[in-house]
Amino acid sequence: MKNDDSGRKPYRTYHGGSGRRRSLDDELAGLRPPRRDEGRRPAPSSAQAAPRDANGAAGDRPYHRYVAGGGAAGTAGSGDAAASSAVYHAAPPARRRRFRWWHVPLALLTLLVLAGVVITVLTYPGYRRFDDAVQRSNTRLGAAARRPLTPDEGMLLRNPTTLLVLGTDSREGEPARSDTIMLLRFDPGKHTVNYLSIPRDTRVDVPGRGTMKINEAMFWGGPALAIKVVKAYLGIPVNHVMAVNFRGFPRVVNAVGGIDMFVPETISTSPSRGGRAMTFKKGWQHFNGDDAMLYVRIRYADDDFHRAERQQRFVQALQKKIARPSNLTKLPEVGRRFMSGVETDLTTNELLELAWVKWRADDKKSRRDVLVGTPAYIGGVAYVLPPSATKKDRIIGRFLGD
Repeated sequence: MKNDDSGRKPYRTYHGGSGRRRSLDDELAGLRPPRRDEGRRPAPSSAQAAPRDANGAAGDRPYHRYVAGGGAAGTAGSGDAAASSAVYHAAPPARRRRFRWWHVPLALLTLLVLAGVVITVLTYPGYRRFDDAVQRSNTRLGAAARRPLTPDEGMLLRNPTTLLVLGTDSREGEPARSDTIMLLRFDPGKHTVNYLSIPRDTRVDVPGRGTMKINEAMFWGGPALAIKVVKAYLGIPVNHVMAVNFRGFPRVVNAVGGIDMFVPETISTSPSRGGRAMTFKKGWQHFNGDDAMLYVRIRYADDDFHRAERQQRFVQALQKKIARPSNLTKLPEVGRRFMSGVETDLTTNELLELAWVKWRADDKKSRRDVLVGTPAYIGGVAYVLPPSATKKDRIIGRFLGD
């Protein structure tokens, strides 16, 4: 492009430096709004006519117009307006990155995955030791006890399941009897774990043996017969079973550092078969393994119905203690000491799923019931006669969460 007749260039050359800043500089930098006299700017002279192409014809300007701040085109300061025909359009300001609502769950999911990887790496050896102990307990249960069980409808994290817990005790040289018969209903959808206890002296029909106490089913046919009798008595499916030898009970209590539980009323044990007498005062008590064994087996201070309630409260406190995240690293110890006295069909992953359901359960919504019957003596033997069909159905309905 050539100079006009006056020797002035038809464009401005901007020199950076510490010189005096003009109004056009502020407009180009966006620090000052453009002047409003854009429409009154004098038309360019013939020497400042629009640039022409190679053939000398007038055409579009070979440059862009810049308007600071997105407003009207700016102008040069007074005295420079005629010489400044090149005004540039500014690019739009950079848009601020919008916040998306899904950023929060995505970040939380990422943290959970990372936490899961860390926990897996840190506890994998312990998990393997616990898994080995569980597999041995699966082998001890045997196939006969698995046949009467009703398969689950899906993952335990999503579907309700019923677990039968048999606390066994045996005298020297005799088969074990089920000293404790308790069912647990895990319902992840309702965030509840319900408990239902059957008094061990309940009078029922045992297939192939006649009418006798329900705890004798374990004596005559092991867990397999006990499951069949409980299913027939309650009329509900049983999905899993866990037979716990009382000898291993103190081990798991000690493995998790003992249990803190509220004792509703002062109660004392009575020494029997070489046992020791002990008094548990009303209020919060800390139980080690031996004290816990005495407390849950108190028999003659009241009756089997109160005894079942004590066992439920203690099992609930024990489950809550085991399900704490801080006890995750203690699983190897729990497995070594406790699972050695357990027979169960539950796998390691299923046990962890039940622990998660229990940890998320609301104790205030969960229910604890006992199938209270009528004490009676028949042929010189103490029994508990089953409750009426109406009462039994009502209690079972609460247990199932109906």
